[in-house]
Formats: sequence, C-alpha cells, structure tokens
Amino acid sequence: MEKALRKRTRILWKIGLPAIRLWIKYRYDIRVEGAFPQPPFLLLANHSQNIDPFFLLATIRKPVSFVINNAAFQNPIVGLVLRWIDSIPKQKSTSDMKTVIGIFRWLKAGRIVGIFPEGHATWTGESMQAYGGTAKLLDKVNVPIVTCTIKGAYLVNPRWAKKRRKGPIDLIIKTYDDAKALEALKCSDWLWQSEKGYLYKGSNRASGIERIMWFCPSCSGFRTIKGKGNEVYCTRCGFSAFVGESGHIGDLTASALLKSQKEQLVHWLQANQKPLVFEKASIKIWGKERKIRLKKEKGTLVITTERLSLNENTFELNQIKGLNTFVSTILEFLYGDKLIRIRTADDALLLFNVLKLMGVI
Repeated sequence: MEKALRKRTRILWKIGLPAIRLWIKYRYDIRVEGAFPQPPFLLLANHSQNIDPFFLLATIRKPVSFVINNAAFQNPIVGLVLRWIDSIPKQKSTSDMKTVIGIFRWLKAGRIVGIFPEGHATWTGESMQAYGGTAKLLDKVNVPIVTCTIKGAYLVNPRWAKKRRKGPIDLIIKTYDDAKALEALKCSDWLWQSEKGYLYKGSNRASGIERIMWFCPSCSGFRTIKGKGNEVYCTRCGFSAFVGESGHIGDLTASALLKSQKEQLVHWLQANQKPLVFEKASIKIWGKERKIRLKKEKGTLVITTERLSLNENTFELNQIKGLNTFVSTILEFLYGDKLIRIRTADDALLLFNVLKLMGVI
C-alpha cells in the first residue's frame, strides 16, 4: 500500500507541477529575487491570498508538503488529492500535535515542507502575527529555513474582492537557520506599492466591498454600502468613493478602512442592544474528528449577547473556540468535539469581529 501511494504521489506531482507552472505563467506576472536551496528545507511564506501555494510551487518546481487548513480536506475529492500529495492537515487557530509530527516526518524523509505561519490569508494587505508555536518549531528543526516574502499578490486579488486585477507580484527568497526568519515575512503591500508605483488594473474593482465595509463613513448607515463597477456608494446618503488602480478605496488602504470600520462597529454594538439577524446563511456541522458531516442546512442566523443560533442549532458564545474565517465567505469555529462552518455571501468578517467583541476566542 505504501509503495502504491508513493508511486501515485510521484505521478500526481509529475503531471501537476508543469500544469501549475503554465497556469501561473499565463495568469500572473511573477518576479523572483533569490533562489531556493536543495531539499530538505522548511519553507515559510506570508499569506496574501488563497492561491499562494501555487505561486511557490510554480517557482520552486519541486514537490512541497504544505500545511493546509483541515477544512480543505473535508471535500472528498480535494481531500483525497491533498492526502495523495502528502499535504499536512491542521485545524486553524488551534494547537495540533499531529501537524507537528507530520512536519518532522517529511523533513526527515528529505522533503520540502511549506508553512504559512500567519495561519490564514490577510484581509488588509498587511502581514499578521505568526501563530504562537511557530518560533518554537523553527528552533527545533535541523534543516535550512527558507522564507519567500510575497509582495503584490494581495493587490492582485484582495481577499474581500470578487474580481482579480492584473499587476506584478514579487517573490523574495532568503535562507535562515533560526526563528529570525519570521522577521523576513513582515511586509505591507501598501508600502511596497507606494515605493514601486505599480498599478493593478481590472474592471469591477469595487465588487465585494461589502465584505469589509459595513458602515457608511459619511452617515454611519449600517449595511448601506454597495459596490458597483469601480465605485463604492451609500444607498442612504449618496456617499461615493472610487477604488483606484493602486488598490486604495478612496484615499484609504484596506488596512486603514478596516480599522475605522472596526471602531464604528464597537460604537454600533454599544448602541444596538437588539439581536443581530443575518438572513440567507447556511451551516455545516462536522463530527468524528471533524471528518464526518453531521448536518447541512440553510436558515437565518441570529446572534445575542449569550448565544448564536441558526434554526434549531444553538451555540453558547462562552463555549466557542478557535474562531476564524475561511476563504471569504465562511465563519468557522469549534464547539465541543464538532467543527462548525457558517457561510454567508458577505458577512464572514463582520461576524468574526462581532463575536470577538462579544468575548469569543
């Protein structure tokens, strides 16, 4: 069985790597500074968007065992392929000893292991703090630690956006031997864009702005902001702003915009004591080591100061753990031995911040 699996793995990589290189070369303007050493090594990268692993694979041209969110393995077909190519599952926002064992297993076998220490793609275009146990892991490995700092990929495809732009992406590769490697991953696409002057062209650049802009900056209307074409506008007061080719929304970066939106959210929650209602939501509940789906249904999501509920499914806020967002539309958390995933069109990040302000961890 082991020999058959390794043969299958080699075949998948032999077919997949050339296909990935062609796809990335056709769709993206990738520029590389530096070079990768020979395996084995631990590969670290900042997480700018969901296809970051493909940027790395197209550049490195060798198989990589990536540490990947456990949610990706829950799709039967995708999960099967990920296992065949020796990907390492990890539940976001939690410690996982099985993940650590998998990392050392493949490094010992002479492989490349890829990690995104931030744990999830940035919503703001700014790098985030690495997951708590990463520095300890780096101090224990006995292989080179290689960093690939990805700059510009967020501006090509902001996490909130529904449409991709066209523009340059820089990959900067360096090699370290300790946890100082984490410093190399700290970056801001906004500072980088300002220094380089690169532009990111595309149509419908405002599409999806509702995911990070919950209040009108002018009249403070809740959920009155819409995006159409390259323009953001308020349906209540007529406020408007242009999403430019630099990525700015009006005069603001997405980072500055989200900071102001979170401040408005704090004041709005203090003034609004009614239950929060989100229509057109859906829920999936996973059990048995988060591999078996127990329930899937649609309904209206209601949040009070004590609990979150969708139809007959109720979750006490003080028992929710591991709160995070997955892709751009899913709120995810652990509840006892179950994994809960709630999907909405535009409210995942809003829900995440609401629950954080209510004390959920």
